[in-house]
Amino acid sequence: MVELSPVARKVMEAGAEVSTFLYRHPELTALLPRRYRLVVLLLDDPEALAWSLGQRPGEKPVVHAPVRGGRVVGLLISKGPLALGTA
Repeated sequence: MVELSPVARKVMEAGAEVSTFLYRHPELTALLPRRYRLVVLLLDDPEALAWSLGQRPGEKPVVHAPVRGGRVVGLLISKGPLALGTA
C-alpha cells in the first residue's frame, strides 16, 4: 500500500469535495473538457497549495479547483473562470 504524506492526504480529501461539487453541478461538468487533469488548490494551506502547484504537467488540459474552508470556491480552465463563488 502506498503511504501518502499528510499534505497529499489533505489534497486528496479536498479532491473528494471537488468531486461532490461537480456531481451537484452537472451544468458545470458539461463545460469541462472530456478528459482533464484536476489540480486542487487548498487556499487555506500554503504547504498543500505549493504541493499541488509543484506537480508535473501532464498531457491533459488542467482544471484548477480552488478550495477554501473545505468548500470549492470555483473552477478555472485555460480559457478563464468557469465558475467562481458558486459552491
